[in-house]
Amino acid sequence: MEKGFPNYRVYGDYETDFSLNPVHLDDVNTSTQLNNWTIESHRHDDLFHLAYFYSGDGVLYMKGQALSLKAPCFCTIPAGDVHSFYVEQTIQGYLMTISRSFLEGLLESSGSSVLLLDQSSYIRGSDDTVFFEQIDPLFQQIKTEYTERKPARELVIRSLLGLVFSYLSRLETEEGSMQDKQSSVDLNLWHFRKFQNLIGYSVADKRPVSNYAAELRISATHLNRICRAVAGKSALNVIHDRLISEAKVNLAYTFQSVSEVAYKLGFEDTSYFSRFFKSHTGVSPKVFKERVRKPE
Repeated sequence: MEKGFPNYRVYGDYETDFSLNPVHLDDVNTSTQLNNWTIESHRHDDLFHLAYFYSGDGVLYMKGQALSLKAPCFCTIPAGDVHSFYVEQTIQGYLMTISRSFLEGLLESSGSSVLLLDQSSYIRGSDDTVFFEQIDPLFQQIKTEYTERKPARELVIRSLLGLVFSYLSRLETEEGSMQDKQSSVDLNLWHFRKFQNLIGYSVADKRPVSNYAAELRISATHLNRICRAVAGKSALNVIHDRLISEAKVNLAYTFQSVSEVAYKLGFEDTSYFSRFFKSHTGVSPKVFKERVRKPE
C-alpha cells in the first residue's frame, strides 16, 4: 500500500488511540475552519470515514475524482483510500472516524451493511426526504451521546451506528436481496475483505493469486469463485483494480512522474505500465494525470 501520504488517526494527529474508543466524531465546520476550510490529501489505513453534510457545499477528492458535495448528503470513505475536502464556510455536518475492526464486528450479521465498508459512496438526500428525516435524528443523538459521556454511552452509540448503517445499506442494496444463502454470502464477504486487505499491503509486490489464497487457507480456485460471487470478476482482476486505483491516487495527488509511479507500483518497464493502465482505463497515465489536475 502506498505510504507517501500522511496516514493519520484523526486528521493532523498520529496518536489518537481507537482501541478503547473506536468512534471519533468531529464537527465538519469547526475542523475545516481550523485548516482554512481545507482537508489536505491523507489516508487512514485501518479507519473508516462516514461524513454527513446537512448544509453547505464543497468538493470531495477521492480516487482521482472530484465529487461536488450538495447537502444534504452522505459520503462513505473506506479504510486506506486517499481523500481530501475543500468546503465552503457555510458547511455544516459531522465527520465520523471509526475503527474498521469495530465496524466489522458491529455489522457482521448484515451482508449488505458490511459491503459499505469496502466501497466509496456518495448519497444525496434531495430525492428521499423521509430517509433523511429518519437518519438525521440518529446523528443528533450520536452527537449528544458522544459529547455528554453518560452511563452506557458506548452501547448507545453502537446501537445508533447500527441503525445508521442499516438505513444507508438500504439505499445500496434491495432489501431482502441477500437473505437467501446468507451464511455463504457472509463467509464470502469475509474472505473477500481479507483478500482486499492483503492486496492493500502488498499491491506493488506482484504476488500471484495462489499466494493470497494460501494466506487465506483456501484454494486459488475457491478464491476466484468468491471474487466472482462478490465482485463479479476474477481474483486477478481484483488485484489489477487495486493497482489501477493506487496508480490513479499517485498520478492525481502527487507530482511524481509516470515512470516514478510505475516504479513505486513494482513495474520495471514504464511502457508496460502505460499499456497496462490504458488497457484498464482507456487513457494513458499522462492523459489521466492532466485531466484530474483540476475539477470540472
